[in-house]
Amino acid sequence: MSFDFDLTAPFTPDFSTKDQIEHRHKIQPIQIIAPKDGGGFKLNESGLNSIFKHKSILNKKVVVVGIAGAFRKGKSFLLNFFLEYLYCLQKSQQNDITLDWLNENTQLQGFHWRTGVKRTTIGLWMWGEPIIIEAENHQKYAIILMDTQGTFDNNSTYNECSTIFALSTILSSVQCYNLFDNIPEDALQHLSIFVEYGRLALRESQYVGKPLQNLTFIVRDFKSPDEFEYGREGGKQFLEQVMAVNPESDDELKDVREHLGNCFENIECYLLPHPGHKVAERGSFRGHVRDIRPIFKEEVKKMVSNILGPHALKPKNVNGREMTCRKMIEFTKQYCKVFEGSNVPQPKNILNANSHLLCIEHAHEAKLAYSRGMARATTDARMLSEKRLLEAHIKHGITALNIFDKCPKFGSPSVRNEYLARLQEDVNAEFEKYKKLNEDKRVTGCASIAMACGDSLFLGLGLAGASTAAIGAAYVTMTMGLVATGIVAIPITFTSMFCIWSYVYISEKIFECRGQIALKKEDGKKNIKKTKFMTKV
Repeated sequence: MSFDFDLTAPFTPDFSTKDQIEHRHKIQPIQIIAPKDGGGFKLNESGLNSIFKHKSILNKKVVVVGIAGAFRKGKSFLLNFFLEYLYCLQKSQQNDITLDWLNENTQLQGFHWRTGVKRTTIGLWMWGEPIIIEAENHQKYAIILMDTQGTFDNNSTYNECSTIFALSTILSSVQCYNLFDNIPEDALQHLSIFVEYGRLALRESQYVGKPLQNLTFIVRDFKSPDEFEYGREGGKQFLEQVMAVNPESDDELKDVREHLGNCFENIECYLLPHPGHKVAERGSFRGHVRDIRPIFKEEVKKMVSNILGPHALKPKNVNGREMTCRKMIEFTKQYCKVFEGSNVPQPKNILNANSHLLCIEHAHEAKLAYSRGMARATTDARMLSEKRLLEAHIKHGITALNIFDKCPKFGSPSVRNEYLARLQEDVNAEFEKYKKLNEDKRVTGCASIAMACGDSLFLGLGLAGASTAAIGAAYVTMTMGLVATGIVAIPITFTSMFCIWSYVYISEKIFECRGQIALKKEDGKKNIKKTKFMTKV
C-alpha cells in the first residue's frame, strides 16, 4: 500500500518555540517514510522539511527518540506518554514552575492508536514539530519523536519489516524496542545487522566512538515481578540474564549477544506492568489517565523521566559529530537512499552512507572557506591583476583542500573521490565568478583615474592633476574675457583628457601582456595552476 503525500507543513511563519503546549492541538504526526508499490520505501521530503527546516531551529542540535517492535503492542500509545512529558517539561522550564504531568485529568493524545488487531501505523512517522527542551548542560535541544510501523503483521514481508526497523534504529539517538512479556530470540535476531555494521565501523581506524547510541528494551505486560521487579533495576537484571551466552544457541544469536554492546553506547531495559483491562480490552478507551492502572502510571512516569529527562538528553551523533536540524535533513535523505530498495541493505552500504554524510559536510565547509577567502582578497575597489587573482585562487584553493582532507577516511574510497571531484568543480565555478567580478572593476572614467592606474599611482595622480589644471585654465581665461585663449584651451583640455584615458586603458593591456609573458616563463607546474585548480588526493 502506498500513499500520496499531501500533508501540509505544520509550521507557520510566526512559529515560536515558546509555550508550544498552547498550540499542540494543531500539530499532527507526519509520515516521512511510506512503502512503495512493488516493494521498498519512499521519502516524503516535503514532510521532512516541514519538521526540520524552520529557520528558528535549523542550527539547534537534535535528539531523535524512536520506538519499534511488533505490531499492535502499543508503541503509539507509549509515545503519547513521551509527548505529554515533553510538552509539560518545556512549560515548566519556560515558566519556572514545578513539573506536573500525568495527573488524573490528563488525556493522552497525539500519535494515532486504537485497540484491536488492525495496524494503524504504516511506514515511519515523526511528530509534526520538534519540542525544544533545555538539557542539564543548559543547551537547548530539538526533540523529535518517531513512530515505526509494527513488524511481522499480515501485510508486510520479512524484508520490509527488517528494513523499517533498521532505518528507525539508524536515525534514532534513542531507540526504544517495544516487546511483550519477554525478549524473544527473534527480537535479538533483528539486531544482527547492527552487529555486523558495528564490526565494520570499528575496523575503520578513523571511525570515532561506537556507531549507534542508545538501545532501550521496554518489556510490556511483564508477568514475573516477584523475580524481577518493575522498572529500571529489575530490567537491568532481566537483560543480563537474557544476554547471557548459551552454548546451545544459534551461532548468529551468540554473535549478537557477544558483540551488541560494541555497537551501542548504552543498552538498558525497563519492565512495565499491564496497563489495565480498560486500556487493553475496551474500544471505548480515549486516553484518559484515570482509566490506567496506578502501578502502570507510576512506572511509566519513572521510565519516561529517565529516558527524556534533561540529564539524559544527548543529540544524535554520527562519527563524533552532533547533528543539527539542518544536518538531520541530509542525514535522513542519505539513509533513505540506502534503504529504498525491497531488500535489507548490506552493512557496508550503511557505512558508506555515513561516509557520504561526512564528505558532504566537509565539502561544504571547504567551499565556504574558499569563498570567504576570495571575498576578502577581492574586497578592494581596485581591479586585481590577473597574477594576484590567480595567487589568491591557489592559496584559498589549497586551504579548501586541507579542510576536506580532514574528513575521516572510512567506507568506500569512491565516495570520497566523488565529493573531492565535486569540490574541485565548485571551486573552479566560484573562481570564474570572482574573475568576472574582478573584470567588472575595470575603470575608465576620469573621476577614478587615480585608482585605475594601479601600480602607477603617482603618475595617475599627476595626470589627474593635469586634467584638472587644464579644465581650470579654460574656465579662468573665459571668465577673464580672454575668449580666444579660452577657445584654444578647450581642445587642449579634451586632448589631455583623451590622452589620460588612452594611457589608462592601454597601460592596463600592456601590463596584462607582460604578466602573460612572465607567467609563461615560470615553471610548468605553476603554469598549470594558472588555469586549473590544484588537484590533491
